[in-house]
Amino acid sequence: MSVDGPSLRDIHLPSAAWWPLAPGWWVVVASIVLLVVVAAWSMRRRKRHRPLAMALQEIDVLAATFARNGDTAELADGASRLLRRVGRKVDPAIASRSGEAWRTFVQAHAHDADVRATLDGLLDARFRARPVLDAPALLAALRAWCGNALRHGKPSGKSRDGKPGNAATGEAMSI
Repeated sequence: MSVDGPSLRDIHLPSAAWWPLAPGWWVVVASIVLLVVVAAWSMRRRKRHRPLAMALQEIDVLAATFARNGDTAELADGASRLLRRVGRKVDPAIASRSGEAWRTFVQAHAHDADVRATLDGLLDARFRARPVLDAPALLAALRAWCGNALRHGKPSGKSRDGKPGNAATGEAMSI
């Protein structure tokens, strides 16, 4: 042994490579990925539910207008226009339909008999000079119908009689 002590090498520093990442960086990366996924899901959900929110807002405007002036003809006209716009959102081809095809479409998206009966009355009342309507029932039926139509979209591929076809128009499916 030498008097100066053992021969020591200098301190060995690890290379400053960026890979592999330290555990803290993995947490940051995972947090960013999670944040992006949640933001994309939230934006998609908001976009999907926006037509329903707008329809419900318009129903509230119809209710306020009716409460202010009590005009059933204006309520029937506004409700019918809203049904058409929501119908066009659900199935763009339905915009050109009228009569029994439109009635079938409306009935296909009504989830219960009360909604069907109320909206069936609306389809006839719109063209009367002084329609007789139960405004609270009509507004509740509109809310239910819009919610059902916009959440579930087009009805199934079976018509009311159970045969394959277009349930909205009652037409048989061509092969």
